[in-house]
Amino acid sequence: TISRGRPARSSAFLSRTARSHAMNPWQFGPGPQTMSSGMHPGQHQFQGNRSASTENLGNLVQPPPGSPLRSTSSLRTTTSSVSGNGTPIRSVGGPIMKKVGSMEALNTAPDRPATIASLPVRQKKELSPADDPYGIGANSDDEEESAPVVLPTTTSKKSGLKKAMSSLLLRALGSPSDTPSSSPRTKTRAPEKILVVFDMDHTMVGDLVSLADRDNIETNIPWTYWPPGVNRGLSADFIIPFLQRGMLRPGLLELLAQLRTVGATIVVYTHSEEAWAKKVCEAMERLAGWKFITHLFSRKDCLKPEFSAAKSLAYVRSELRRMYNIQWPRENNTIMFDDDGNCVSRAESSRLVKVASYDYWESCQWDEVVNEEMLARNPPDLRDMARQTAVGWGVAPPSYARAAKPGEDERWAEQFRKNREIMLNYNKVASLDRVMRDVEQCFRGDLSNAQSLPKTIRKVLGKSPQPQPRTRR
Repeated sequence: TISRGRPARSSAFLSRTARSHAMNPWQFGPGPQTMSSGMHPGQHQFQGNRSASTENLGNLVQPPPGSPLRSTSSLRTTTSSVSGNGTPIRSVGGPIMKKVGSMEALNTAPDRPATIASLPVRQKKELSPADDPYGIGANSDDEEESAPVVLPTTTSKKSGLKKAMSSLLLRALGSPSDTPSSSPRTKTRAPEKILVVFDMDHTMVGDLVSLADRDNIETNIPWTYWPPGVNRGLSADFIIPFLQRGMLRPGLLELLAQLRTVGATIVVYTHSEEAWAKKVCEAMERLAGWKFITHLFSRKDCLKPEFSAAKSLAYVRSELRRMYNIQWPRENNTIMFDDDGNCVSRAESSRLVKVASYDYWESCQWDEVVNEEMLARNPPDLRDMARQTAVGWGVAPPSYARAAKPGEDERWAEQFRKNREIMLNYNKVASLDRVMRDVEQCFRGDLSNAQSLPKTIRKVLGKSPQPQPRTRR
């Protein structure tokens, strides 16, 4: 016979002060650059050369011709944002500004950068108690002359004023690259490269045993005569209809498409013989519409003497390096899907996701070509080999190869019928399978940490109801 294959800040005093002045914000934009407020004319206006000061301010905040007007919400301040002594205070809704005792202290700030900007400071003015209830402008020792305010563009724990003022200036000047964002940005790490290893039988496809038996008999026996014009062994064209009827696991094509989107590298690692596995993989690729298999590892790559289990992921990575110069795969970005939970060693078990066995089955007439007429045209030893193989696999009654004992064929027929009914009944269960759909949803999530991906998928599969498999591994 032949063998079978298979980011917080606060200032309570300044906040109360700011809230006591119900004033409108400066209006920035095209047109006359004036300071609008809700007070009577002349109150809290710039002293000295007011027109020159206003003109300078207009030159600073006038946007380029043709540019869109920036929202005034990002430039909010009040006419009391610079007090009589040059001390800034907090405006309602604006940034919190730290009080500075003198302009000299501000100009000599240790963290002042090389690049600075200047704005005119209005002169000292005595304020009435009604206008200055907290006496902020009454105790100023500043000079009566105008002096430039140095606005550094950096900040420190002792220079909250400088950060807020420089931010205001930069926004008015329209420097998008230096303007702080109104809301924190969430940085998303790029997805890692992932090596995905699939088992074939009962993982990607169902129970192919009846198709594999026929292909095995037709191709592995050295027939001296083969009917002309008849394909020897099954082709991908022959296998595709079986996959379309249910042999291909539900959701697999969608998962493969998602893996293609994230740029995963896919290999197939099966215990089936290479020649047969190539046909099945070709059929799957034709259904998927793209060649997704980087390499096929078959029976010859299993149970090697150096392996401590049937399969080895370290071996897969080493072969990819050797044959394709794919150097990036390592243990923590490799993930394997197999219905056998013991197919890899314990050292590699953290990278294995055991999936429920997919047991869709269909029968395939094994002797459609290898019939009595064809057997008669071949030597007796080949005929005997074919007969013994069929009986040993249980696809033919005992009498097909030898003289059967009384009732032996009947018992075989009854058992064959029961087995067939059981396998066909499991097809109804197989149609409810959603393993690959659940896996696909995991690959639509965050893939920036491939190390934890197998654990994440196992957790998702554990919460999802799985069909009861016919075979247990």
